[in-house]
Amino acid sequence: MKINFIKKVSILLGIVLFVTSLILNSNTYAASIGERLTSPEEGWTRYDDMNPAIKYEGNGWADVTDDPNTYANTGHYMKLSGATTNAIKFKFYGTKLRITDVYWTNRVNNVTIEIDGKVSTYNPNNPANLYQVLVYEVLDLPSAVHEVKLTTNSTNNTFSLDAIDTDGKLVDIYTPMNLVASPGDGQVTLNWGQVQEADGYTVKYGTESGKYTETATATKDVYGNFIIPGLTNGTKYYFVVSAKVKGVDSKYSNEASAAPQGGGGQTDPEQPAGNRAILVVTMTTGLEKEFDLSMKEANDFIAWYEGKRVGSGPASYVINKHNNNKGPFSSRKDYMLYDRILTFEVSEY
Repeated sequence: MKINFIKKVSILLGIVLFVTSLILNSNTYAASIGERLTSPEEGWTRYDDMNPAIKYEGNGWADVTDDPNTYANTGHYMKLSGATTNAIKFKFYGTKLRITDVYWTNRVNNVTIEIDGKVSTYNPNNPANLYQVLVYEVLDLPSAVHEVKLTTNSTNNTFSLDAIDTDGKLVDIYTPMNLVASPGDGQVTLNWGQVQEADGYTVKYGTESGKYTETATATKDVYGNFIIPGLTNGTKYYFVVSAKVKGVDSKYSNEASAAPQGGGGQTDPEQPAGNRAILVVTMTTGLEKEFDLSMKEANDFIAWYEGKRVGSGPASYVINKHNNNKGPFSSRKDYMLYDRILTFEVSEY
């Protein structure tokens, strides 16, 4: 009996140790700078250097498509023979970023990585001579769209990129973000995020979602308060905007909509004129939240958002849901966190 008991205890202890080992290996291990990382870890998504959302600026860039040592057999590189202004640029939505590349003695000894204006560096010049190495990571960014730029002040050796890992997704660098449409009398005012490299912008719009029959152009300096005149009051219009960079149009922004109201005898008598708006907020998770508010409440929300975008104001905003889905409660309020908002739309009625 005693032998059987000891045997059972030993088996149980072995099972516990095995399960513990699995948990530790699967959940607590994370690659460190300088280690090979041939595939993304759990919770990460890998984007190859050939992804069209990654832009290689300047002359002299080349790529390989048949190197079994690199991720997906591809890699971008540039052999330097003097100072350069060439750069690698991309945008991503998420909170974490990793760069994988080559550790080799023929690589540049300084890469500057700029994320939303904050600068740091990494050095891929290393005698380890390894491919698919984790050369840089940041793990504590706010949940938002981040703009990244890689440059080097080295004047010789090879500047390169193999792959990018993030917990979110890449976003086309030239696509305008956060398009907002605000209605007026016979017109709609559009605002969107500036694209630094844009030569100008193209606005498409129409009276059906996804179908744009009209076109307007804006100069590179006009990305806020761009007015589309000559619209019919009471009719809902749908808008998108693209940036023109070096003669090429970017992908469309998010779609925004608004229905002009008031003035000049153009109002549709079937449309109520209650000075109210439907605010639709799209969260970073893809969830849409809809609120029926007074125009003052909608404008207060916009003012808070725009203030926070430039660095002022509280991190959250309280929206009173009034009688919307009140149920048994005396009141219901939704606390909106700035860094959880992807875009929003205001439709006045």
